[in-house]
Amino acid sequence: MFGHPYEPEDFDALEERLEHLLTAATSSRRTATGPAEKLFVRSPEEQDLVLHWVEVSARTNPEMAYQLADRAASALAIMTRSMFRDWIVSALDAYDRRGLAAGVSVLKHPEAFQLDHPRESHGATLVELARFLEKFVYGLGGRPLGIEVGEIPHTDTETLFLPARIVLEPTLEANRLVYRRLAAHLWGLTRFGSFFPELGAHLERWPDRDRAGMIYGVLENRRVHALLRPRLPGLFREVVGIRPPSESWNQALMAVTEARHSREVSLQWLDRLYPLADPLPELPFCHGQFVVQTALKVLERRLEKEIRLFRTLLGQVQQHEGQKVEWLVGPDAGGERMTPEDGMHFSLRLDGVLVEPPEALVRLACSIVQDLGQLPPECSHPAGPGPGGMALEETSTAAAVWSGTYHEDGAFLYDEWDHLRQDYRKGWCALRELPAAAGDESFVAETMEKYRGLVQRTRRAFELLRGGDRRLRRQSLGDEIDVDALVEALADRRRGNELSDRLFRRLAREDRDVAALILVDLSGSTKGWVNTAIRESLVLLCDGLEHVGDRYGVFGFSGMTRKRCEFYRIKPMDEPWNEAVRRRIGALEPMEYTRMGVFIRHASARMKEVAARTRLLITLSDGRPEDYDGYRGKTGLEDTRKALIEARRDGLHPFCITVDSEARDYLPHLYGPARFVVLDSPRSLPEKIAEVYRRLTH
Repeated sequence: MFGHPYEPEDFDALEERLEHLLTAATSSRRTATGPAEKLFVRSPEEQDLVLHWVEVSARTNPEMAYQLADRAASALAIMTRSMFRDWIVSALDAYDRRGLAAGVSVLKHPEAFQLDHPRESHGATLVELARFLEKFVYGLGGRPLGIEVGEIPHTDTETLFLPARIVLEPTLEANRLVYRRLAAHLWGLTRFGSFFPELGAHLERWPDRDRAGMIYGVLENRRVHALLRPRLPGLFREVVGIRPPSESWNQALMAVTEARHSREVSLQWLDRLYPLADPLPELPFCHGQFVVQTALKVLERRLEKEIRLFRTLLGQVQQHEGQKVEWLVGPDAGGERMTPEDGMHFSLRLDGVLVEPPEALVRLACSIVQDLGQLPPECSHPAGPGPGGMALEETSTAAAVWSGTYHEDGAFLYDEWDHLRQDYRKGWCALRELPAAAGDESFVAETMEKYRGLVQRTRRAFELLRGGDRRLRRQSLGDEIDVDALVEALADRRRGNELSDRLFRRLAREDRDVAALILVDLSGSTKGWVNTAIRESLVLLCDGLEHVGDRYGVFGFSGMTRKRCEFYRIKPMDEPWNEAVRRRIGALEPMEYTRMGVFIRHASARMKEVAARTRLLITLSDGRPEDYDGYRGKTGLEDTRKALIEARRDGLHPFCITVDSEARDYLPHLYGPARFVVLDSPRSLPEKIAEVYRRLTH
């Protein structure tokens, strides 16, 4: 649990109090007297509304439910029903992010929420913009940054903390623009070196460290703004005014504006400005606040971890012990690898021979250089297992990942839809990509032999899907009359409408541009024949896709609770169908649970990086979504459905292949009536999947 420690009363007593409140609430609908008058003094409809949200909150935490029930009447007296819902969702969101104390704090102060709530329709909220802002700052470059609600806008170098609502401008779009400016400026503080490890020592030289930090922060905000204006002219057309309180401050602000790329100028002016008694200039809202102490702690922790992992990866690139490693950074490095970091080159030489560094190594180098301005000397010395380093296997095994305090370190964080709240739980699921284990290739060979006749039918069915000539109807030019189009055109003329010229048919060459990602359910419920059936179906499906020539990838998924969602690489999109892939398929075995929504969201994110006209998301599963921590029933189904809606919105075509005989009860709700097939055995795969695949890709 994060946030301040908060110890509720004994839970038995708490449940007793909550039960008393709910009983009083429901009985008041009949008597309209008694203790419930204090709680619910308005209509039965409002009582139903409160009871619904008390039930929703109780599923999260009983103390949250009690605090809501205790303050519902006072909140409804000053809020509309829409605002009432926003208040509760805000409290539950605070609980998810920062713990019980933060959630209770929101519920205890409905008046503060009401005063801060954007009653005007033009107010912008972070809830609606968080995903966009994450993609926006990621597109600007540098490392990915999270977006969270903060009391004051600032950054800790890994997360941008922004206000929950902004109502500064007269229009909705203008307030959304303020969010983008604020996010871009805070990104600039992380990207252009305003925070660096030695900053703390610079500030410690002065008696009042906080005042020194504020002076440096004003100067750096001005320098970063000067860097952002030419990069983002649409956001920063005008010079944001910082009114200098003295001539010294005026000179300092002009100096850092001209320096732009050097934080050293800000440090020099700090030395000149601190002894003066001049007041500090007031920063514009879109600059945020410069919070030093938290940022330096986060930066130090990240650098230690990244340098350790960098040396480990470098040790794996090293071909033999004692090999001389040269890692050069900068425009003169001479390497061919160009990174997103402003065109910086990274060059790696082993015994003087230029080699291509792995992508993971380059990304780590980018992040380290962003913080330090260069790679430190220790990054030229590989490390391996033992006291001098950390083996890569130690960072990727599930046991090591989930045994620590910070389960989210190095993981992908995804929202999860809560159907009771009708809102997302932000950053709720932590997902990690792991390599799939390798086994015996014999399973694939045995499957191909077992279904030898079926393999030929499957191949023929998929070969018919290859690109070829296709007859196009209702064309302006063609080699024959389209009779249907002609009849409709004559009917239009009789009605007095204009005659269409699209009366012909012609042959056209069809080029396929299809990519598919196959998700394989590895949950514990697939034990026995179900696991065998899923693996056999996967073999036949992959063989068919090889013959149609479409690009495809295969990934497995399983896990336990929202903190342990594991996504296994069986066949990445760019890897050919080879012995290694066949060995991984042979080793697939049942694991734990099926938290479907987060895996669909991650697969969708991967597919968004694939350039193809038609993109498919195919799931091989044995049953409905379910996880250990209450992710079952309607909770799992509605989150999965929401994830599939998001996938379709991103241009993907989801489809499900299942061996669950009860799937017809819930799959139409998730995928739609025509986007799934139920297999009795792999023998029914060719006829069903080839026809469906044809419909999806034409």
